[in-house]
Amino acid sequence: MVYKLRLRSSTRSLYHHSSQALHQQSSNQVGAISQQEPLRSISNSVLNQTPERRIRKSASKMVKDIIDSPRRALANRKKRLSAEKNARFQERPLLANPTRYIKFPDMINQENCPMELDPQTDLMSTNRNLNVLEWLEHDAPQDILPKILCFAGPKMIHTLARVNKSWNSICTSEAVFRTLCEDLGKWTEGMDVEPNTNDVNFWKDVYRRNPIVPLDFSSIPKAAASCCNYKGLGYFECYRTVRILVEPGIHYLDRELTVEALGNAEFSIQNHPLYSNYTTSTTSSTMSTGDGSRPSTPNSMISTGSSSDEGSPAPTRRRLNSGFRSILGCRSSSSVDGSDSELSVSYKSASEQATIVLKTKVRNCPILRIRQGQMNVVGLSLIHYCSGTDIWNGNSAIQVQPRFDEARNRIFVPQPPHKPPTALVKKCKVTSLSGRGIVAIDGSSIIVKNSHIHRCAATGIYVGGAGSAANIYNTDVVNNGIGNSRSRRGIARGHSGVYLEQGTAVLSDSNISHNALTGVSAISPEHAILRISHSDLVGNGTLQLEMPADGTTTWRRSSFTNNNIDKTGLMRTRSGLFVENIDEAIGARGTNVAPS
Repeated sequence: MVYKLRLRSSTRSLYHHSSQALHQQSSNQVGAISQQEPLRSISNSVLNQTPERRIRKSASKMVKDIIDSPRRALANRKKRLSAEKNARFQERPLLANPTRYIKFPDMINQENCPMELDPQTDLMSTNRNLNVLEWLEHDAPQDILPKILCFAGPKMIHTLARVNKSWNSICTSEAVFRTLCEDLGKWTEGMDVEPNTNDVNFWKDVYRRNPIVPLDFSSIPKAAASCCNYKGLGYFECYRTVRILVEPGIHYLDRELTVEALGNAEFSIQNHPLYSNYTTSTTSSTMSTGDGSRPSTPNSMISTGSSSDEGSPAPTRRRLNSGFRSILGCRSSSSVDGSDSELSVSYKSASEQATIVLKTKVRNCPILRIRQGQMNVVGLSLIHYCSGTDIWNGNSAIQVQPRFDEARNRIFVPQPPHKPPTALVKKCKVTSLSGRGIVAIDGSSIIVKNSHIHRCAATGIYVGGAGSAANIYNTDVVNNGIGNSRSRRGIARGHSGVYLEQGTAVLSDSNISHNALTGVSAISPEHAILRISHSDLVGNGTLQLEMPADGTTTWRRSSFTNNNIDKTGLMRTRSGLFVENIDEAIGARGTNVAPS
């Protein structure tokens, strides 16, 4: 960069104002020089410098100062940061810096050493220099090393595994993965999966088949892509039993999660409140987003065993002051900064639930769609809101329905060893602000236990099609059929709590109350079977129980035992789940969407 100054005007002004002062200063300096130095020094004195030359020289110095000021500021900043770093380095404990060598003093000898301590083999009696990473790699007890590494967290373990071959073998050992599975709650005593000592990759497989959101993956579709085959038609093919653990908080989806489980494989997605310290500090407030792009696996410990063929997302910028010191630094939980996501301690009580919100303009898009095999939904709160009015084929929170052909004219019925679509909904809160809560049609089945189906725009639970079945136990189906108040082109008010068109429905110890139209409706006189026992049907809009005429096949095959059926009476809740403000969750992402 070149700086150009116009000095003529300044030269004239300064010359006229300061010529007399400069002449007096020059005469004084000449007198001083003539008394102290030889005459040859006069040639180099200020007499040789004209006023214009002196002013030009001062202006050049000023320009140099302007040019060099950023460089000096940067140098001063580096010196200041270096001084602060050295000050912090001296205040830290010695073990907090893994790159600093520690020389242990020879404070133990044969005379003052206890009998149970051998000074020849004790670590403190050695005079050699030790490094923390070297000690962990070579001298640390093998039963303690996995716990030390697991305290650093899975992402830091993945970082250590890329240091060299030795650390890679340590971090990918079965002992480390077993400790991670136990500490993170991916495996507990009493689970169906028993440890197999003959399988050298058993604990790695358990870790990869139980991803945690957002600890292992930022969103649910990415976690599903890591352990299932993602097909180009927009669904996941589950060829082995998979369980996705979702930590408490609000998790947004932009599209449906469609699953086809092969054979005896099961796809489970459940709430995960009981987990260890190694979780992100923003779990309760951060919203993980399932974007509209194809799911991809992150650069984590699970990505090495992923069966998905998708690419990794763009790498994030590395945080400053991160490294081995922060990995193995000795810090208390109270002094951990909130930005350190690996060591922050965040305890979640068992009453907190993970909330999955689907808010999209895509027409007739459910949150979860199971087209083949078994899906388990446990402990989640589902809030659904989409465009469209097709409440039979998609406008619902959970859609259980076999796959159609490309022309949507024929249903593909799964053949053995594959199973028809089945969904287990347990301890869940289900709400659809634009359609139905749970739909099981065309030969599929659902099992609903200890759940709360409420505030659906249309029917709470719908069962239709030959061979379909619904088993409902200890469940509340209340305040449904209220219509879609968020859109003028949505669903009108006036729907039932449980609607059985065809198939079989069994209700035991449930509460079907305060729905807009009817409590329970069985329509088909020939192809419907309804069994209700120890349930409450109270305060529904028109009828508490709607059945075909006496003498029909449906009437003869149905049964009713010890039920409380009343237009105005008291009902008893069954699920015991607390219902929060849904408007806060659906509106937290921005303005309300009014689909056309």
